[in-house]
Amino acid sequence: MTTRATILAAALLSEGLLVAFACAIYWATGLSFTLFASAAQLAFGAAAAIPLLIFNHALWLWSLKHPDTVFARFSREIIVPLCTRIPPLLALVVAVLSGFAEELLFRGALNQVLTTAGGATFAAFVSSALFAYVHFIGNLRRFGGMIPLYTGVGLYLWVVVAATGSLAAAMVTHGAYNFLAILMIRHKAVGLR
Repeated sequence: MTTRATILAAALLSEGLLVAFACAIYWATGLSFTLFASAAQLAFGAAAAIPLLIFNHALWLWSLKHPDTVFARFSREIIVPLCTRIPPLLALVVAVLSGFAEELLFRGALNQVLTTAGGATFAAFVSSALFAYVHFIGNLRRFGGMIPLYTGVGLYLWVVVAATGSLAAAMVTHGAYNFLAILMIRHKAVGLR
């Protein structure tokens, strides 16, 4: 199996499991969701990816001066090698899959259940922490220090949903960010060679 096929298979499997889990939660709880969004909500979602990209770039520049930090190590050992192996079309597929699946579960199903259980603030923090944790399963010892950063990203995506009233807006933010970040990292990595 080629590297590209392996990446696609891993994305389909992992994001498919998240969708299945989200659907199970919706089914078990009787909660509902809608993916309808207005053009304004989707535009807000697309624009909301820009601050994440700027922050990511600033953090990357900072990490070049601090190569022993967990972010620098994670970037160097995981993110850059992965992004350099993903061609643009596959990057788009992976970005759409992750944006849809992760938002459906974390800002959709889990957020609704946790809001009922403990209120909006509780739901925002717990669903965002779970979102972060899922990204580091199997690598907690090496990269667990990234969980606060990813929790912050989860909170940011939660704010997109709260501001727009649209889960689809956060899906667009998440997917657009992932796609553009992969392209930017590919470009930077080629420039450093």
